[in-house]
Amino acid sequence: MRRELANLHLSNFDMSRDHEGPELRPRVFITSLIQPGDVVLTTTPERLSQAIRKITGADISHAMICVGKSSVIDSTGDGVHARNLARIILEPGCSGYVLRPVKPLTTDQLLAVISFARAAVGTRYTKAGAAKSVLAGFVAGRRQFCSRLVAQAYRSAGIDLVSEADFCHPGELQKSKALVKVPDVLRNLSAGEEAYWREDLDNVQVMRDATNVLLREARKLFSEIESLNDIDAYLMEHGEGDAHLVQALQTSRYLGLWHEEFERSSWQYHVALMEGHNASEEHKRKYCEELLADQKLGQNRFVLNHGRYVGLNAEHPRKYFALQVELYDCLASFHARRIKAATTWLERRGLLEPVPRKLLCPHSSEWFASLRDWDPKQAAMTEATITAAGSSDVCSICADDPARDYAFVSPPVAGPGTIRLCDDCLDIQSNDNPLEPF
Repeated sequence: MRRELANLHLSNFDMSRDHEGPELRPRVFITSLIQPGDVVLTTTPERLSQAIRKITGADISHAMICVGKSSVIDSTGDGVHARNLARIILEPGCSGYVLRPVKPLTTDQLLAVISFARAAVGTRYTKAGAAKSVLAGFVAGRRQFCSRLVAQAYRSAGIDLVSEADFCHPGELQKSKALVKVPDVLRNLSAGEEAYWREDLDNVQVMRDATNVLLREARKLFSEIESLNDIDAYLMEHGEGDAHLVQALQTSRYLGLWHEEFERSSWQYHVALMEGHNASEEHKRKYCEELLADQKLGQNRFVLNHGRYVGLNAEHPRKYFALQVELYDCLASFHARRIKAATTWLERRGLLEPVPRKLLCPHSSEWFASLRDWDPKQAAMTEATITAAGSSDVCSICADDPARDYAFVSPPVAGPGTIRLCDDCLDIQSNDNPLEPF
């Protein structure tokens, strides 16, 4: 709880000392052993943490939930935000655990847990709620604290980790019969590593700061706004707030942080740069495999957010929504470049079998589902077109017949990658996007 992690770069410490020498060392998580959906419990030497541990009778005071490769979401004094698990340091003598559901989560349950946590990003921290969770139950508000966020995320997937998700403390999560401890997830930092770890910046912090600036400006318009999703809901009903929120997007640096990420990690976006990067082969392999493992969850949040803002802007035209469409178009594109680079690097070493490009038949149910995720406006227009024509064999754009199926030579970032066109629409489309018969 509180902001135990951010200021100390924390990590956690399993109380078993069998593997340690007489000198206690700072420790870090072995992130390759931790999976999305895992519950991470930690503590710090701070007084608040000590008080929480004393009251609850537990050796931990903070809870987080893993949502992706080296990424956790938690609630601290900064509010609900993502953090880089690899940058969290456990101070000597501090406890840390990773817990995993006894019964493995289904894909739908895992996506529900992750979606709940991500949707809460930006929500303010409630110190009063955290205190009440340790002492007694009260009426739950919309603000968050660490253990409530974890328990509510699981409850959204139909899983009760504790008897009262709205008011629980980390010690209750630690004792949950629905969770089991994952062994050996921590390792000591050597003296040489420690200096590097403490000096290395937590790059996720800049995104937390930008998000909080944006939300503070939004709350000037409506004090009940908690999360980023609340901004969208407010703006749908209050178009007069558009200019203020557009200015907030720009002054907060929220729209431009991807530039810094690209500069910092440019080797991840092109296989040639990856080949020449000075990281070890093992480090590159681990990075590539973990990135693709996350991708297999089947929920690319950049694609989904792009589709959501396309839909919002179609129904409620706002410059704020249009800027978000542009942002997620860019983020999805860069993510696709990372996936391609990682895939190619692994394939070159025989660590991954090449997978033929999968093309969807235009106007099939799978085709529409894929298009809706990326561009729900275009999907709705095409559905209306073929409904009016009374046939699915017509052009996706104008409903003329005859029409033939084509694949984009350079597929878009997301979506089906195919389209059904008449000759006239083919000529128009081919000017910007070369097509080939499918």
